[in-house]
Amino acid sequence: MRALEDSVVTQYILHKHHLLKGSQAENVLETVNDIIALHATSAETPYISLFNRVKNFQRKHLDEEFYIRRNLLRFQAMRGTLFITSTQSAPTLYQATKIPEPQLLKWTQKWGMKPSEQRELTQKLCSILKGGGKTLPEIKRALSKGMVKSFELRAGKTVYKMTNVNIVLNVMMHLGLVVSEKAAGTLRITEANRYFLFQEIYPKLNLESVRSEEAKAMLINRYVEAFGPVTEEDISWWTGFGKTDIKEALAVMEANLLHVKMSSLREDYVMLRTDYEQLVKFKPLRTDSTSLLPYEDPYTKGYKARDRLIDREHEKTVYVGGGAQPTILLNGKIIGTWNQNIEKGKEPIKLRFFIQPEKNVKREVFQKAKTIGKLMTNREVSIEIEL
Repeated sequence: MRALEDSVVTQYILHKHHLLKGSQAENVLETVNDIIALHATSAETPYISLFNRVKNFQRKHLDEEFYIRRNLLRFQAMRGTLFITSTQSAPTLYQATKIPEPQLLKWTQKWGMKPSEQRELTQKLCSILKGGGKTLPEIKRALSKGMVKSFELRAGKTVYKMTNVNIVLNVMMHLGLVVSEKAAGTLRITEANRYFLFQEIYPKLNLESVRSEEAKAMLINRYVEAFGPVTEEDISWWTGFGKTDIKEALAVMEANLLHVKMSSLREDYVMLRTDYEQLVKFKPLRTDSTSLLPYEDPYTKGYKARDRLIDREHEKTVYVGGGAQPTILLNGKIIGTWNQNIEKGKEPIKLRFFIQPEKNVKREVFQKAKTIGKLMTNREVSIEIEL
């Protein structure tokens, strides 16, 4: 088993993620393909993730790829989370993580919907959405009177409520029939989604071009390549796959894998042999690299074992309820947090350091916060620093 210096490994992963100083990518599409997907639960997150990774990034660069060129799309993938990925990667992510149709049918029946009702409403929605996107209120107004119904689902003492329109739209999105997106330029998570027929927006994209089992193996391979070295627990957590699926995939990949140890970490790690060859050639920087990563950034959400990213005493400050808060990164390690309230129109941006940073680090982080503020609000924002 090969032994690796973890500080070198960390810099190498930053390099692969375009987060190491001097490793920024030339464009949005290159970046998204290299890190597989951007977390898109928050409207701000993809922009700030790309700001840290793309040379001279402006918000219009993402909007052009997403809304105009249609090289990117947003849908639920790993762990049922919203991601933005490329049309090139979409079939793999979709097939690897999709919910089987019988399971979706069982879910609608659990809500009390009959299969005949679901089929009828699906046809109606396809007709309504033909020729352009609509918001949920617009869809409901287009349906005939009395067709919109409310359903309740009781789970213990909790009662969930949803209309039949919401239920069927959810199913249609999981089946790759419908996509939802917010208006171009919006940063507000409360902005209404617009629903479109998938084939009208992406007429050349075939989500069925790869089989499900192949897609799972391909996704595991891509994750190990982009985030490795990783543990089996990392792979299972990131993909959402069961441990049996992981072990079977790794057994097939064994000839292409290398088992390694990192100097200050106890777990066993795997990485691709080709990736190890690149790591051996990699020359670490002697200068500091800083980043202000957003809520749910791919780097901070990339691993189950987080001791490689943050000291244990601060982990619960950053990882709250399963989510990764906006973080200040120094050479791949989390040294603080910052508030990402730009979409709510709140300022100042507050930088909270766990330790007293060096003056040059503080100055660089301060300047990046100013740049992010202006990028996202088109005006100067105030910055405060706390320890």
